[in-house]
Amino acid sequence: MQLKFTENRKAFVTGGASGFGLETVKELLNIGAHVTIADINQETLYSAQKELNVETCIVDVSNKDSLTSAIDSAAKKMGGLDTLVNSAGVIETKKLEDISEKEWDWIMDINAKGTFLAIQAAMPYLKKSKNGRVVNLSSTGGINGFPLIVPYCASKFAVTGMTQSISEEVAPYGVTVNAVCPSSIPGTRMGEKVVAQKVELYKEMGFSKGNSETILKEGASYFPSGRFGTVEEVVSVIMYLISENASWITGESINIDGGSLGG
Repeated sequence: MQLKFTENRKAFVTGGASGFGLETVKELLNIGAHVTIADINQETLYSAQKELNVETCIVDVSNKDSLTSAIDSAAKKMGGLDTLVNSAGVIETKKLEDISEKEWDWIMDINAKGTFLAIQAAMPYLKKSKNGRVVNLSSTGGINGFPLIVPYCASKFAVTGMTQSISEEVAPYGVTVNAVCPSSIPGTRMGEKVVAQKVELYKEMGFSKGNSETILKEGASYFPSGRFGTVEEVVSVIMYLISENASWITGESINIDGGSLGG
């Protein structure tokens, strides 16, 4: 079965200059969509703009004025907005007693509040399109709690919850709101950061397994398939949820975890 897409989709992608966001942007361009990339990292944003020749904007998703202004400007340039992908996110791997209030606020502001603010700002345009799509990047950490990433899990549980809540409110307007919940995926900046932080943390805790190769090997063995997932596998689900094939799917948070939670 081939995926079907509304012609000339108009998409705004937060965290779109790297990782899942960037690969989603590429797939959206492949189906002929108009895309605006929003990111706070000027270096990766410039690189993405140069590679893909798309509209870009520097945005702090935790700042309502910054985000609202960017979405309004993007909608004006693209002649509307019918697709929102919330891929901006941050993580820290730390023991419970070492988490500062500042770090807690930072993670919650980007992952949870940023997702909420983006949906809130984009919703008038999504409703007007009568065929709106929102896909939020949650995590298996938004379904099950995991040690050493307490604020991250809290923020992603919030994303899962608002996905369900908002979906019911906006369904009468033809807008679907879903989330994807990937497990650890090497090859993203966040994935690399988690591995590096675990190396240092395990050394501090006196674990002999404190090297990246061992951590990756043990991580892969956690999955029934014996391997990690890929960025492309996650993005394929994002694109499905944007497609017309998924027009009757809303309020869902889909695990992409190789069976590690469900099996």
